[in-house]
Amino acid sequence: MLMSRQMSVAMTLILALDVLTLSQARAGGACECQNWADVYYRGLASCGRANELYFLSKWGFSAAYAATEPITGLPHKICADFFKNFLSTACVNVDLLGGSKPTNRSGQQWCYVSNDCDNLNGGEYASNQIGFAQGAWNNLQSASTLAWKICEPTADAMLKHMSVQEVIDAATESDVSLSRVMRLAYPAVNITYGEAAAFLEAVNDAYSNTSTLEEMVDSVDAPAPVWGSAAASVHGRLAAVVKSEQATILDSPGHGDNFHVVQGRAVYEVKRVPNGNMAYLGGHFADEFTVSCILGCALAERLDAVDLETL
Repeated sequence: MLMSRQMSVAMTLILALDVLTLSQARAGGACECQNWADVYYRGLASCGRANELYFLSKWGFSAAYAATEPITGLPHKICADFFKNFLSTACVNVDLLGGSKPTNRSGQQWCYVSNDCDNLNGGEYASNQIGFAQGAWNNLQSASTLAWKICEPTADAMLKHMSVQEVIDAATESDVSLSRVMRLAYPAVNITYGEAAAFLEAVNDAYSNTSTLEEMVDSVDAPAPVWGSAAASVHGRLAAVVKSEQATILDSPGHGDNFHVVQGRAVYEVKRVPNGNMAYLGGHFADEFTVSCILGCALAERLDAVDLETL
């Protein structure tokens, strides 16, 4: 009898452990980031009900209205042209502006996850299927089909941890705007390229294959006091950006689509092509902008490459 009871207790413990393991496995899977394009294709999310339009709603602009903007509106370009085509599970910036005007969401990246995820890390319920008719826009928790979470470097793939070329490749594969994906990938600082050019050129001129990046940056003299405190501040902030090797956007006036990205001593120019309107209207969103390295890049060279254009 005692042996039978011990076996029963042991079996109960084993079953309990199995249930716990299964529960943990489900929770882990539930917290995996979902593919952006697939989420919208299956009708599990409505663009704007989470953070897609945070860059507008943070100023009090209603996301409920923004999502109904016509084709010429920026919300349409964010939702229909980017998110609904982005074939990736990588986390993106909560704030499209990348923190150039800091908020409490600056530096955070997010993604959609299952409602079963129990570790949203500050996220919330995100979407429902009831619609405006029953006032469900703000009734997300009771009728939610998905949740969203704040991503963590140790658990999730995040665009900000990818190189500029890797982000370009992801955008090209999905045929989405290179300008938009850069803004959703990287943090931004309110320093224009005009303010930064002299410093970045000096870092590039200081290049030596025997010097570290930190040594190259430190070799650039700080601006003389006669130039004022603003110049000294820009110098210090840029030095920190370059040393970090975190790809960072140098914001443009009005947060425009043309800007520069710094990653280490490399500088990339994001620029709309002359026939950008034709690319956009033709639905070839990845062709609307180019991203070109203009400083500090060591690009692979192909010798005697085959000319595929004239074969």
